[in-house]
Amino acid sequence: MKRIIEIDGKELTLENNALLPRRYRHTFGRDIVVDMQAMAAAYKKDHTSVNMEVLEDITWLMLKEGGEQVGENPEQWLAGIDDTFAVYTAAETVLGLWVEGRKTTSVSKKK
Repeated sequence: MKRIIEIDGKELTLENNALLPRRYRHTFGRDIVVDMQAMAAAYKKDHTSVNMEVLEDITWLMLKEGGEQVGENPEQWLAGIDDTFAVYTAAETVLGLWVEGRKTTSVSKKK
């Protein structure tokens, strides 16, 4: 699944796919499911209490999956962004893309 988002005045492609959790675990040593659940709960409670490092890491990886040139790590990508809080504007889209990707497309056989 892909979404176009604007960050720091640039249109960028985010992608969520089945490989994302594995790459996240190998890249950051954390579980994306746990981090996304915590981020979703924080965002729902108070839009300003999201763990920015988790948001930056997930956004960077989704951009990388989307084919964007974002450097070798989140720090390289973030260093090229002028607006300090530009990534925060991506939170709702990142969360929505994650939730949408977790929905099942199978139909229950029980009636």
